[in-house]
Amino acid sequence: MNEPPDVLDRVAHDLRGPLMPLQTAAYLLRSGQLDTARQKELVDVIERQTRQLARMIDELGDWMRVGQRRLLGQREACVPALLIDYAATGAGLPPPQVDDRSDDAEVQGDAQRLTQLLRALLGYATSTEGRAPGIQLTRAGDRLRLDVIAVRPADAPPAATLFEQPQASAYDGGLGLQLLLARAIAEAHGGTLQAIDDGDLLRLRCELPIGDDAG
Repeated sequence: MNEPPDVLDRVAHDLRGPLMPLQTAAYLLRSGQLDTARQKELVDVIERQTRQLARMIDELGDWMRVGQRRLLGQREACVPALLIDYAATGAGLPPPQVDDRSDDAEVQGDAQRLTQLLRALLGYATSTEGRAPGIQLTRAGDRLRLDVIAVRPADAPPAATLFEQPQASAYDGGLGLQLLLARAIAEAHGGTLQAIDDGDLLRLRCELPIGDDAG
């Protein structure tokens, strides 16, 4: 994957976002003139902005691992339906409706990274539609095809560019790299990830080698 030329500029800009609220909260707390309720509000601000900053740093770390070709860890047999459940539950997303026609196909992969891939797709689809997207699992020869299906927003970027450039306004409040990381994870497993316009619907299609063919 070629690195988008503006990634570092975007990262530098976005990482500054949480700093101003943190600096303001620290300044006001240091004054010693706040009541208990106001102090609690500022502590909540610090905790929230710190979590956001940590997510951004993790995202940047993953992006660097992509360039260093050390994104994946240990591989194991993975059941796609379980990964979908882990992804939705771990992200606090509503459980999607899964149409499983995969004949119990499994993929050999890094379960943590595949869950991250699915979490990115589900998070994006949920943010565009406001409710859980549908998922279709099918077996296509020696590959598992996973389609995350959501209503396509009128202001959505062209499907062909969705996995090519950082998001201008990240759905998760991060650096806008999650969909690019999802594509990198799919490709590191010998698979593909693409967005397909299907009338009023958007299909986020991931295909992965099945079983021992993976990698």
